[in-house]
Amino acid sequence: MQRARFATTVLVATAAVATVASTASAASKAGNPPCLPKVTKIAGHIAAVGCGPATATLRIGGKSYTFRNGFCSQSKTSGAAPQLDLGTTVTGVAGNAGKADFHMLVDARIHSAFGSGSVFNADYGGRRILGDSLIKVHGSPPSRGTFNGTTATGVKFTGSWNCHGFVWQRP
Repeated sequence: MQRARFATTVLVATAAVATVASTASAASKAGNPPCLPKVTKIAGHIAAVGCGPATATLRIGGKSYTFRNGFCSQSKTSGAAPQLDLGTTVTGVAGNAGKADFHMLVDARIHSAFGSGSVFNADYGGRRILGDSLIKVHGSPPSRGTFNGTTATGVKFTGSWNCHGFVWQRP
């Protein structure tokens, strides 16, 4: 799952570079992302460092975690579910090299039919604080909202996200 998210991040960054290069004169009308994630190495492992205005907060186990540096996206051609990627994804290292990382996918079909979506993962402070959990979504997807759910071990969690006015309509 982590490799798939990293591959998606790299593909999105590559597509964005191609789009920016081919439509530089119409950048404001082309629907480009607000920035390009930086691909680098952290602790000797490939990493994608997020950027952008989006934020999210996760409350679980009596603690609150804030995630920054990312943006919301949605496929305009396929109508795919809105996606939120925040923080830094480091491949092949335990605890995500201590970097904060949050990935959420809100499936519009599930949202409208059942009020649910899925959170893929949240890492913070060198440990996984939430993994593959179904959530109930409220608010105004994809731009902002709240969510709540219960982990596989029965721990309840809540949270919120805000795209801060920017949802990239990717190809």
